Amino acid sequence: MASKIDLAKQYMQFQQDQKREESLALLSDDVTMTNPMTGTISGKAALQAAMANQPAGQMQINWGEPEEDGDTVKIVGTGSPFGPVKVVLGFNGSDQIKSIDIGLA
Repeated sequence: MASKIDLAKQYMQFQQDQKREESLALLSDDVTMTNPMTGTISGKAALQAAMANQPAGQMQINWGEPEEDGDTVKIVGTGSPFGPVKVVLGFNGSDQIKSIDIGLA
């Protein structure tokens, strides 16, 4: 079984490569994503719809090493026009991503 760190790295790489189906496979059905620009999105189907509406060619962010803290993994990235970005992924007991919290670091 992959570690939470490995799953977080895999999810972030899938996002960077715009591999939406692979990203969705790592999420729980009741996942929530909180982003200051879009608010909160609840449920895998809603997140899938949001991903489908993302424009191609997103900005390239350079992600640092993930840090695990219990059931969460934090990753900070640089390269955003807004400054450093922090993503905190929360995991459920089945090691699926249950929450994605995005904000400025």
